[in-house]
Amino acid sequence: MKFHVKRILSVFIALCFINFVHAQGSIVLRDAPFIIEAEKDLVLQQWLDSNAVYNKLSTDQQESIYWLNYVRKYPKLFHHKILVPFLEQFPEVKSAYSKSLSATLLSMTSVGLLIPDEKLTKVAAEHATDLGKHGASISHNATSGSSFQERMNKAGYFGNVAENIYEGKRSSLEALIFLLIDAGVRNVGHRKNILSNEMKRVGVSFFAIKNRPDMFFLVQDFSGE
Repeated sequence: MKFHVKRILSVFIALCFINFVHAQGSIVLRDAPFIIEAEKDLVLQQWLDSNAVYNKLSTDQQESIYWLNYVRKYPKLFHHKILVPFLEQFPEVKSAYSKSLSATLLSMTSVGLLIPDEKLTKVAAEHATDLGKHGASISHNATSGSSFQERMNKAGYFGNVAENIYEGKRSSLEALIFLLIDAGVRNVGHRKNILSNEMKRVGVSFFAIKNRPDMFFLVQDFSGE
């Protein structure tokens, strides 16, 4: 299967997890399509299709969850089939961060799949919508002032939770690549959230950003409960 993904000109990423470390990084790239060839994992897709929550999601949300689980199930294959072609087509992304991601993926074994979760999807959607409608900057606080912990507590989660936020063009796969590379984020917290074996459930949502043409927020919320 061949994928053509429109280039993200600029990406901003932020993270939050249980000990409330905050960080942000950015990547600026030339405007060109990202082209890869990769076969769909039918077993993974069938597993996702059996989940009622997944079947209610938009195509973008489904693709985001598919790729999240693909890299967790096949870290080495993701490296060979996705990351390497990306770096070859966009060598300006190569850095100590992309090098460390390669080392991480090549040293990993599979970790558990993330179950699409209705409550986490709602939390992610509410936050992406809030930030997007207000044209806000990346933040783990709502525009009303409520914190990440307060938002998660309201949803019934009180520990072992994490959140990643991406700002850029609407592309599930490229958003994942940027969050995994984590350029400029010294503790690579986005990457750790995505690849953590402690995380069991996930909710994701995209929302357009007010007064920023063609720009979207993607919020990923994770829970180990």
